[in-house]
Amino acid sequence: MTETISYPKGAILDAWSDSEWNDGVQIDQMEELTTLAVQTSNTLYEITVLNGHTGEVLVRGGEFFPMRTPVRLEGSTCGGSILKRHGIYVGLRMEIVPQPVEVVSRVENDPTAGKKEILLGHKVITTSSIQSIGIVI
Repeated sequence: MTETISYPKGAILDAWSDSEWNDGVQIDQMEELTTLAVQTSNTLYEITVLNGHTGEVLVRGGEFFPMRTPVRLEGSTCGGSILKRHGIYVGLRMEIVPQPVEVVSRVENDPTAGKKEILLGHKVITTSSIQSIGIVI
């Protein structure tokens, strides 16, 4: 018996790099104060671009952002470690970092080496899959 493992097309590096990226937007190429309506599987988000080059936006929608909240939009992902920086694309998930950045750390023990490793990161909110994107006028 053969076991079949399925992956989203975008999760394969060749498909990711060969993509034409025509089903979304890059906020770093948008005018400041452009407002987007982004519908995910679960929520309608209103995103206003403050500085697309740094990813600074105002977001409203969902349980985390009931009113306009300044955040940093890192980009979109398939849920793995590959990120389309400052992009919002249908079928992917947005990664949003609340401001100010909350640094999260934990210590892991490596019993074979007898060393402790401190892992640093920041709190990221990953939305559900993006269904559609529109510009609000």
